Amino acid sequence: MDQDTARLAAEAYCRERVRDWDERAYRLSIEEGISVEGAYVFGYLPTVPDSRGRVRVGGNLPVIVDRETGECRLVAGVTEYFALRDAKKQQG
Repeated sequence: MDQDTARLAAEAYCRERVRDWDERAYRLSIEEGISVEGAYVFGYLPTVPDSRGRVRVGGNLPVIVDRETGECRLVAGVTEYFALRDAKKQQG
């Protein structure tokens, strides 16, 4: 699976799970802070402010897309996120 196809899979997955996906016009991009072998990892940020005029730039758990199957999942909380981040730092 190429990156563009994975991005489309991640977007469809998030559209079903992130309650305000369409209203906030989230944008996916490759997550630089972590990596998972055999997968693409996408972070997402809103591009439209919420009802209070804020655009939150952090706090969304990245989406992992398996490169072979296209299966998507969110990173399982901050514990997994920090473990993946630390593993990437150790890889250099």
